Amino acid sequence: MKLYSYFLPQFYPTPENDKFWGKDFTDWVSTRNGKPLFDGHKQPYRPLVHGEYDLSDKPQAKKVIDYSVRIGIDGLIYWHYWFSNGFQTLEKVPEIHLSEKKINQKFCFAWANADWTKSWQGDNNTIIFKQIYSESSAIEHFNYLKSFFSDSRYIKFNGNFLFQVNHGTSNEVKMHMKILDDLCFNEFGSRIHFLLPKDKLSIDLSDFNHSLISFPPGEIYSSLLSYKVQRFFQEIGILNKPVRISQNSYVNNFKKFTNQNPDIIPCILSGWDNTARYKNKGVVLLGNIKELIRRQIDVIKSTRKVHEIILVKAFNEWAEGNIIEPHEFDGDIIYPYESLEELKK
Repeated sequence: MKLYSYFLPQFYPTPENDKFWGKDFTDWVSTRNGKPLFDGHKQPYRPLVHGEYDLSDKPQAKKVIDYSVRIGIDGLIYWHYWFSNGFQTLEKVPEIHLSEKKINQKFCFAWANADWTKSWQGDNNTIIFKQIYSESSAIEHFNYLKSFFSDSRYIKFNGNFLFQVNHGTSNEVKMHMKILDDLCFNEFGSRIHFLLPKDKLSIDLSDFNHSLISFPPGEIYSSLLSYKVQRFFQEIGILNKPVRISQNSYVNNFKKFTNQNPDIIPCILSGWDNTARYKNKGVVLLGNIKELIRRQIDVIKSTRKVHEIILVKAFNEWAEGNIIEPHEFDGDIIYPYESLEELKK
């Protein structure tokens, strides 16, 4: 069993983020601006081990990536932002990983193939980057990816290159995947093994090597009556607080989802609190993070289904409160990764 964790690269300034969010914006800005919004709300999160690192700095990036090895993560899944014909953003971290051969951590990509909007400010209509598909973009995309695929540290599954596509929702996406897959076979004699979230899928995958994956938390808590009621009152302006989900409710629905979908690769959520981004429009999963992780592990173990891969969301999504890096708030020190050791055993 291998434990792979999602890794957010948005911890260094980019021209695009400077333009839309302010000079020197990184996810640390959002994280730092988190504040308690109700009694017992544990904000803001503060990093313990590496501080507010700059992932465009090779020594700092190497320290963070090496640390993921030390705490038992078998590979990092880098969020990958390719929009069209060579235009991408936040690409420096995997490029540092590729160039720094002393890093012995494995890695692969999760393509976040969706428009970037200003949803953090409640504006879903202003498009920052448009996701565009074309044959030429798919070819150029593969030409970029092949240097990573050539690296011995790139994660393979049954001999094929592991690559997540977050939104399998149109024939354009399927066309792009097909071109990547065919070019990969022509170049390497191996294909791509695609990972796709079950709740974001509407295309036929019979032509591809693939696995369906769980992608929490929305697929777990969105069916809860408590969530639906709170969200409704939030949207009509009666509730001026974040939606709050009890840990018991979340774990019970996680168990239900896991039992109903035994063949889907499970994903352990390492907490959830996106109020640093969305303020009173956010969602908070209540309770102790280490206990949340342990309880999800118990659910996975109870199914007696042996999975070759377990996913963790996430290593460092600080502004959404899903992190396995050590952190503290108000003097409380938390080491979430310690709960994962039971799963490794």
